[in-house]
Amino acid sequence: MDLKQRAYCDRILRVNLSTGTINTAPLPAEAMPLVLGGKGLGAWLLYTELAPHTDPLSPDNLLIFSNGPLTGTTAPTAGRFCATTRSPATGAYLDNYSGGYWGQMLKYAGYDALVISGAADSPVMLVIDNDRVELRPADHLWGSTVTEATARLRDEFGHDWQSLVIGPPGEQLRNVAGIFNETRALARGGVGAVMGSKRLKAIVTRGNRPVRVFDKAKYERALQLAFRAVRMSSKTTLLSREGTVNILEIINVMGALPTRNFQQGQFELADEVSGAAFREHNWKKDYACFGCPIACGKWTVPLEDGKTIEGPEYETTFALGPNCAIGSREAIIRLNWWCDEYGMDTISVGGVIGFVMELYQRGLISAQELDGIEPRWGDGAAAEALVEKMAKIEGCGEWLAQGVAAIAERYPEGKPFAMHVKGLEMPAYHPSAAKGTALAYAVSERGACHLRGAPLGELFSGAADPLTITGKPQLFRDTQADTAAWDSACLCLFPGYGMTLKELWQLVVAATGFDYPTPADLQLLGERVSTLARLFNVREGFNRAHDTLPARNLSQPMGGGPAAGHVVELEPMLDEYYRIMGWDQNGIPTPERLRELGLAALLEPAAG
Repeated sequence: MDLKQRAYCDRILRVNLSTGTINTAPLPAEAMPLVLGGKGLGAWLLYTELAPHTDPLSPDNLLIFSNGPLTGTTAPTAGRFCATTRSPATGAYLDNYSGGYWGQMLKYAGYDALVISGAADSPVMLVIDNDRVELRPADHLWGSTVTEATARLRDEFGHDWQSLVIGPPGEQLRNVAGIFNETRALARGGVGAVMGSKRLKAIVTRGNRPVRVFDKAKYERALQLAFRAVRMSSKTTLLSREGTVNILEIINVMGALPTRNFQQGQFELADEVSGAAFREHNWKKDYACFGCPIACGKWTVPLEDGKTIEGPEYETTFALGPNCAIGSREAIIRLNWWCDEYGMDTISVGGVIGFVMELYQRGLISAQELDGIEPRWGDGAAAEALVEKMAKIEGCGEWLAQGVAAIAERYPEGKPFAMHVKGLEMPAYHPSAAKGTALAYAVSERGACHLRGAPLGELFSGAADPLTITGKPQLFRDTQADTAAWDSACLCLFPGYGMTLKELWQLVVAATGFDYPTPADLQLLGERVSTLARLFNVREGFNRAHDTLPARNLSQPMGGGPAAGHVVELEPMLDEYYRIMGWDQNGIPTPERLRELGLAALLEPAAG
């Protein structure tokens, strides 16, 4: 099988920062039809090459960047790529996805994946220019912000290069740190801290090699059908006009907009921070990632202090707005700026500020412990002061930047309302008002996550009652498998508002020539990949006990809105989900199910 004629480069670039060794290896040909690329390839490499119980911040941890067969093609949103590692925030499997323009550049340079191991003695950057790959000193960049480092790299290398960089929180190994490709981010779970632990400030990439699909005529027809589906969708039209924040008002009406650290599900100032409000008052132009026909990104008009951002997106708006009871768009923009400028995850940062505000509300933390800052609900200036401390790793920011779970260990009386799962702060949907999403948060391998198949249709489409648990395990299993297939092909999930798994299947089959007789085979691939990620966590000691939610969701009834009086009945959903997945009662995949998925044979060398 010539993978180079099947939309792959058939090369993995391996860089050991401890020894300075740089080499390449072919893709695992026998595994590719089973894992496809992106999430699947990253999970396979992490499981088979990382030793069990490796310290996430040790030189031995792997930082893996992978793209999919559709990355760099003309498919919708084909600039997407994946980063996989073991998370320092959770100790679990971690994958992140980003658009922008770096992903296809790695593919054009001739690589399907980049595997980084070891740690340099002093700050370095990795420079990838097609076949020429080298390490260079980066002392002059160390300590600089994301914007500063990106600008210096552009001046040094030119505009035809793309860069990944970390900011000071990544250098200081903080769990809120992400990796940034200009305004796009691999944000969650401390992936930036892993890069910082390797003293790798930046990865600069350029390439000019074409991607060859297996059946060009068939691919062109599949491409026409895919773009037609995207263009005809009213949901993608709304994304183009109001960005991802377009959903905030409906989530608020459904009582699922987390407010005041998830104390409520509705925000009294939701209209002020809606997509329509940002469109009318703050956004000046649209932004699209490589190959994207949607352009959900929005650049803001500069504020009085000169701050301007690409955003905010829905998750950012929730985290830095309603979750902290902040109803000022300008305050949210300033908070977003600090996160983007210094390279921090907005969801986790907002989770930290909301948690600290509730600790302060309850008298469990004092202003003295927060360097004199009094974090009252809705106080944008106090929130900005705390975020600045986190960004610069100063004073209380040194420990705030380690995330909600770490803060809860410092203030154990706050554990019942420390809103995280497995150490990862919760995204923008209240589990008590969306029971299928609650299951997704509990089970998702990287911790609380809305992108691992959360069946958000229960809130948007009316296809399922969000306040019941009936049918939710099957709904989650199906959307989880679909999402893993999209992530393995490495397309953004947003074209899926118009495209179905059928259109994705047509693109993948035409590009790769792999024998997937029906779209159901792509869904089976998705389940295989999700199970592989689960196997990694099982090996690291995770089980049913870790598939849980905060006490606020399990035992504290919602106080108002459509979900008033509701808690999450998690245990029966876990039982049913495990049964559907072929896992035992402790959440461990059975040998029989591994054989059915083709994983037993695939992983036999690693197990041996």
